[in-house]
Amino acid sequence: MRVGSGKRAGFMGLSNWLKTVLRKFLEAFRKQHAPSDKGPAKQYSNLVRFIFDKRHFSRAPTAPKPGAFLPDSDLKTSALGRNGLPEGEVWKIGLSIGEGRGKAPKARADFDAEAVSEAKLTIEHDPVIGIPDHVNLCGWPNEKDEQKSIAQLLCFRAKLLFPPATEQAK
Repeated sequence: MRVGSGKRAGFMGLSNWLKTVLRKFLEAFRKQHAPSDKGPAKQYSNLVRFIFDKRHFSRAPTAPKPGAFLPDSDLKTSALGRNGLPEGEVWKIGLSIGEGRGKAPKARADFDAEAVSEAKLTIEHDPVIGIPDHVNLCGWPNEKDEQKSIAQLLCFRAKLLFPPATEQAK
């Protein structure tokens, strides 16, 4: 054995350890930042927010109120990507969502993805059972005043629609 070979062997061991740590770190980083089912895989130009509370819209003038768009405690607002869905299918989805809540939607707010972008929010594709075009509006600030301002912008850009008369009677 040569003199100094112990240091070299120790250095090689350290080098291999660093390579292993670096490889594991990069694998974890790639997994964390890899596209997922909840990422922006789908693009939507039209969105729908179902409204189940009559306090979240007004009939005169016909418009949604900010409460219809405010985020849940997870700072996300649930919506539906509407692209290509026929009118009847959109209301069917609203009714199926309402079954889980024990009430039918009283109205819905239709708005475009441009309004979401203007509000500095993002659209996260989040399919759920029976609703493959479910999305979340993400990026809401923590401050309530800022949330309300963003919700008002979405209200301004949204069109309020009521369910067909036969569905309202149910």
